[in-house]
Amino acid sequence: MDIKKEPKNNLYELVNTINKGGSRLKKLISKLIDSSKLERNTLKLEKKRENIVEILKGIVEELIYFANQRTVFLNVKIPEECYLELDRIRIEQVFSNILSNAINNTQKGGNAYIKLKEKNGYVDISIKDTGIGLTDEEKEKLFKKFGKIERYGKSLGVDIDGLGLGLYISKELVQLHNGEILVKSKGRNKGAKFTIRLPKIKSILSV
Repeated sequence: MDIKKEPKNNLYELVNTINKGGSRLKKLISKLIDSSKLERNTLKLEKKRENIVEILKGIVEELIYFANQRTVFLNVKIPEECYLELDRIRIEQVFSNILSNAINNTQKGGNAYIKLKEKNGYVDISIKDTGIGLTDEEKEKLFKKFGKIERYGKSLGVDIDGLGLGLYISKELVQLHNGEILVKSKGRNKGAKFTIRLPKIKSILSV
């Protein structure tokens, strides 16, 4: 019996379901652990000088296949380098969560835009999509723990999963970096824009 030649085979479907379930469970456990650490103030950052452009490129490369599967086009406009003092793993976690959300919440044929702008004293990394957008009520819940936004109806053409921990954790991690996350949306089906604002470090500006 050749599983590859028979993709609808019951065994193939079972293995595929187990893999997806295991991956989802691993992510959920990781988020619950992070959430618990944040509540107890025991999550510590390991900061060092990092090229944030390199980090962004890595996240885009990781999610390009996922975006292609959903027929969402990624548009990247970033410089060659930009150095900040940060915890690489935690900032990767933030970017991955927000970009994957943008892809999930954008209908087929839509776009997601990733930009980086340096300003006086800080750097803005914006992730904008042409997707389902956010109502004022949804923006109120967005960064709350377990603040999952329920959107019913397959006609929306989006893929929504999870318990509502991702953005809560992302906000807390950015705040630990003395930064903030800003969100803008003009409403339903008008897209959304998330901006991760991180401070520049005086000690590395002259490097």
